[in-house]
Amino acid sequence: MDYEFSIDELGRPRAKFSMGAEAIGRWFSEELSDDQQQINQLVAIVETLEQGTISDYQQSGKEFQLRLNQNEIEVVALALDLGFDDELPEETNLYDEESYAGCGLPDFKQALLSWQSFVA
Repeated sequence: MDYEFSIDELGRPRAKFSMGAEAIGRWFSEELSDDQQQINQLVAIVETLEQGTISDYQQSGKEFQLRLNQNEIEVVALALDLGFDDELPEETNLYDEESYAGCGLPDFKQALLSWQSFVA
């Protein structure tokens, strides 16, 4: 999983993740941003998951839900299920690549620690 961090024209940190993991980048940028307290809390939660003290954790934000377990994480847009299924013609799929992504817990931890350093 590749990613890069930058600062936008308004001075906000931005994360861009590789194809298939775009939702993780949006979650970093929009939900986590530069909130050091939340970043530190998530690092501690990941470490607790790695130690086996807890088996899973969920956190809902403004636009995304973060789901973690001892093996992997998922980022899911809260609006992913818009209820259009009955209205769409057969064989039609909505683009949701920026609405859902997952990765292994170790990869997420590495990205989270890199983000923590970047926004510090």
